[in-house]
Amino acid sequence: MKDKIQKQLEAAQALSEIAKKQAEAGSFAHKLAAESFENHMAELQQFQNTESSLTYFELVDFRLKSSSLSTGTIPLNLIAKAAESIRTMIGYSALRLMQGGIDKKRVPKDLYGSLNLRLAGLLPGSSRIVVSANADRDMFGYGLASQALQRIFAVLESKGSGESFLEAVTTLGPVGAKHLRDLLRLISAQSAESEFTWKYSGEQVGYWNGTREVMDLVISALEVTEISAQQTEALFGKIEVLSKRERIELRTPENRLIRILYPNRLLSVVTTLHLEQEVSLQVLVTETLNPLTSESSTFYELVEVLS
Repeated sequence: MKDKIQKQLEAAQALSEIAKKQAEAGSFAHKLAAESFENHMAELQQFQNTESSLTYFELVDFRLKSSSLSTGTIPLNLIAKAAESIRTMIGYSALRLMQGGIDKKRVPKDLYGSLNLRLAGLLPGSSRIVVSANADRDMFGYGLASQALQRIFAVLESKGSGESFLEAVTTLGPVGAKHLRDLLRLISAQSAESEFTWKYSGEQVGYWNGTREVMDLVISALEVTEISAQQTEALFGKIEVLSKRERIELRTPENRLIRILYPNRLLSVVTTLHLEQEVSLQVLVTETLNPLTSESSTFYELVEVLS
């Protein structure tokens, strides 16, 4: 990306020099063109500086595209509301990742402190809100912020339908999904489209093109989808898959293969388990229903390892 921006800067510089020479010869049109190239180079330089200074952070560029924002300015109240929706959306995604469960809780200050969410830049074209978060990735590439962002992008990429949406919105949790919906509603109210680009160490990790049609599909699905905890129950079986990506797959005596999500708070317990081990697990059974598509699915979340 840095090379691409540098090439764009060099191209703009060359065109600017040509326009300046024509302007000096008395061409008013080329004078305007030269000024435009200068502004464009300033924007590219600002973006390059933002990326360079935040190489080892999770960096998300929330871009809003609308004729009302085409000048590069953005209403202050829109910035304030968008920033709060982004903060709480990521915060609640991280809280569910760490603690599990779907009951509404407050996001602790120390969790927000670990995320270290910051406004890294406001960039023109149309209007771009760049947010950074502490990466703190381990040797496998996992980190609190990256896992929280992965859950958000999974919902967006599902386009609001299918098994992928049901699983993604359940994994994100009802409160995180609510704040994601609020952010998309806010953008939609500006008659805007959006592009969300997530980068780490200069490389693109996630990208979502939020056209009006796609945004409307996701908003509609988030508005009506119901996530409800049914009960807790004990499951017995043999572990077939044990993943650090919050997953256990359990084969029951009835030959059912059950996928079980577990929160990070239980990671130390889960790491004591091994493949082919027979275990009893207490799980929370959750049903997710999308009335728009008449799709529903049942999900299981680990509460406790019984034996």
